[in-house]
Amino acid sequence: MATIQHPTKSTEIPVLISGAGPVGTMAAIMLTRLGIPCRLIERERTVSTMSKALSMHARTLEILEQTGLIDRFLIEGHPISHFNIYFNGVLSVFPGLVNSISHYNYALFLEQIKTTSILHEELESRGVKIDRGWELMDTKVVKEGEKSWVETTIRRALDGDNIRATESKVLGVVELDAEQAGKEYESEVIRSEYLIAADGGKSVVRHKVHIRFPGRTLENNVILFDGNVETDLDLSNITVINGRNNQTMNVFPLSDGQVRVMVDGSDLDPTQELTEEAFQKIAQAAATPAKFLVKSTSWLTFYKVNERQAASFSYKNRVFLAGDAAHVHSPAGGQGMNLGLQDAYNLTWKMALVLNRLADPKLLETYENERAPVASNVIKMSAAMFATGFSRQLMRRIVRKAITSFASVLIRFVRVPSGTVSMLTIRYYENMINQHHKTQAVPAEEFQVGQRAHDGPLVRVLAGGQQSGETIRLHQLITGPGTFHILVFTSDMLSVTTSISKKTGSHHIALTNETQLKKDIEHRLQEWRAKWAFGTHRFQQEQAQLKEKRPLFSVHVIGALSETLSGPQFVDPSKIKADSLSSKEEGEGRLYFDDSRTLHERYGVPVKAGPGAIVVIRPDSHVGYRVQGAGEQAWQDVDEYLHSIFNTRP
Repeated sequence: MATIQHPTKSTEIPVLISGAGPVGTMAAIMLTRLGIPCRLIERERTVSTMSKALSMHARTLEILEQTGLIDRFLIEGHPISHFNIYFNGVLSVFPGLVNSISHYNYALFLEQIKTTSILHEELESRGVKIDRGWELMDTKVVKEGEKSWVETTIRRALDGDNIRATESKVLGVVELDAEQAGKEYESEVIRSEYLIAADGGKSVVRHKVHIRFPGRTLENNVILFDGNVETDLDLSNITVINGRNNQTMNVFPLSDGQVRVMVDGSDLDPTQELTEEAFQKIAQAAATPAKFLVKSTSWLTFYKVNERQAASFSYKNRVFLAGDAAHVHSPAGGQGMNLGLQDAYNLTWKMALVLNRLADPKLLETYENERAPVASNVIKMSAAMFATGFSRQLMRRIVRKAITSFASVLIRFVRVPSGTVSMLTIRYYENMINQHHKTQAVPAEEFQVGQRAHDGPLVRVLAGGQQSGETIRLHQLITGPGTFHILVFTSDMLSVTTSISKKTGSHHIALTNETQLKKDIEHRLQEWRAKWAFGTHRFQQEQAQLKEKRPLFSVHVIGALSETLSGPQFVDPSKIKADSLSSKEEGEGRLYFDDSRTLHERYGVPVKAGPGAIVVIRPDSHVGYRVQGAGEQAWQDVDEYLHSIFNTRP
């Protein structure tokens, strides 16, 4: 029976996104919120029912909070911060996901199907529906003179799906049959300015633009099981079990009372189907002397782990890889989906600036510059964790036995590096948006540009220096997407008991006061907003219909008192008074009080007789620029920084 091919139609869209998993959907949500029209296509007609990725780490939770998406996830998910480690049936509890630098000092466990569902509902609530059943067949970058664009061919089976019996399940192997006998298709050519490939480890986009995917395939067969079990072990936390056979089995609680089990299955015959009986035998051997009985199975599979990273995350600065299309690694550490969501968060605000002609397309080059090293580090860390837990090599088995044997002793003395697994220590290095000050000394590493924006408590200051009684975290102020947040640290300059003329130790950095600071804030905000704003250059009609109006720039003033004035904690609100700043609207230079001096410390700004500082937080909540001082010269320096990013004549 011949294949029927309907005539091809052509459409245009600023951004085409291939793949409607969590990464592609996150990208679509961010672009839509920034007023950028996009189209999200997905080959599968239905959402996969497999639970897949489970954990959302602290850094991802911060991102979800800053984009206003966190509430549903907290309702649906289950926070976990500790590990139960069993060696020969003896339990030790290890605070492996506890950190002291984020409001989220845990990982949130939630099956990927539920994560995807939440994101899909959010996208559809903003008027964007996923185009399901469309298969990407080809894509290329077309250039005519000085102009270029992406031309992508897609097709959809009018009856049934696009799945072919000849498809390989091997990562990196892509076959695209031109047609299937008896199928009736419609096809379309999409012209877009940009293409975001979030189409997984077997990315067709990556294949079509000839980006290599180097790396390795490990020999281990990893078994994944979801279901109900009966055991005398405590599985309420992440549970690491090392039994008498010195094989490691990891167990994770799911939200419906089931558990996810990950265990080495290297002895399995890859040509044979994995049965529940075979899994039961392997799991019980790893758990012995404890009981581990399978009661029911909802998912059972095994596969070989790949550790690969794309040779490039972009093609001709028009096509961008995100998520598994750009990097894959073992499930050890549970960072895969997190890495992809953070890819989308990094890329989309930059793309929105360029599409609005607010910034030069070179800005998009920082995507690979920043995300490729992060992916490389995650792959290395995941590989080390996986090797420790699953390798059959003799030395690895000895190390594994030593770790689990002495877990209860080690826990008392070994301090876990805070934020590593939780992805809180991700750092971007100097580039066109992460700039060191030209003349001032580079601060200590933890305060440098590119670092994640630190969080901390603040108190709202009211007229007359009175506290509102409302405590707010900085991360609740630096929300987005798309907003540059200017943090103005005033040290103790706004103290009514401190005279500017008496200040010393400022190293010739100009100081400021309430009157001058108010003038500088109002002048700069007015100037910047007149030059640069979303919706003033392109996509005006779409952006006029946005439910939310997000400014491109917001300013927050953070004052403090020195310890000699206030003691260990702030106790006398009358010692700071700046009524003209206290009455400001949020984002317009409103005054907040750092009563514990936590934020001044975390941003490396001295309080006592300090000159203050201005810190620019990028829309993805990393530090982009900082300058000592809060006077007119400091504002001029910030102005020069912004001019280096934004087009002066969009």
